[in-house]
Amino acid sequence: MTHKHKLTRRLFLSFSVFPAILQAAPLVDFEHGLGLFSSSGSTQSWENSYKVNLFNDPEPEIDSSVRLELNHSENIFVKDNFQLRLINSNTSHEMMFNFPSNYTLSSGEVASLDNFLRDWRTDEVKRIDTLLLTDFLKICSLCAKENKVLKVNVHSGFRSKKTNAYLRKQSYKVAQNSLHIIGKAIDFSIPDISPRRLAEIVRANTRGGVGRYKTFVHLDSGPERSWS
Repeated sequence: MTHKHKLTRRLFLSFSVFPAILQAAPLVDFEHGLGLFSSSGSTQSWENSYKVNLFNDPEPEIDSSVRLELNHSENIFVKDNFQLRLINSNTSHEMMFNFPSNYTLSSGEVASLDNFLRDWRTDEVKRIDTLLLTDFLKICSLCAKENKVLKVNVHSGFRSKKTNAYLRKQSYKVAQNSLHIIGKAIDFSIPDISPRRLAEIVRANTRGGVGRYKTFVHLDSGPERSWS
């Protein structure tokens, strides 16, 4: 009888602490790569999508003395012809491009890219730094294969101050002055190219910041620096 009583108490204690275990469990599925954005395709509320997707971006702070200039006057030029399919990992929104050689993007195409890279949580659109877009498309061109469409998953583009403030409440890893806030950073991944290899390509061909994460690469047009 005593033995049965102990088992019953253990079971009772197990059930009583189970909600606490759930509450303490991490809100991000690191094993399956759910970092800044979820690509599961499930519909979530604005608040819940924050809680699931906002923890995995330890972007280093930039010294306040560094002057960050936005480039909006330069044309966005594509040297080599290639086909590109951009996919927003959060909304499944897609954009297709078929770039000829030595092509300069029109103002309408640039505006479409700005809209594609908007903060999908607040639906706020910001002009994206043209140097960043030039570098991003350059990397895409280098990764593209002849006569094949390059698929690129975009995990994060512009991030509003509201989004960033919420992120900072949830995790110490989020930079207070993230370059995502001013439209100078993109997080992306390319199927069949590992983040390690993609980061190597980005570092060798751009002059801004490059961060390598488990499932994506961060590219920005800020000071030259690298982290992983």
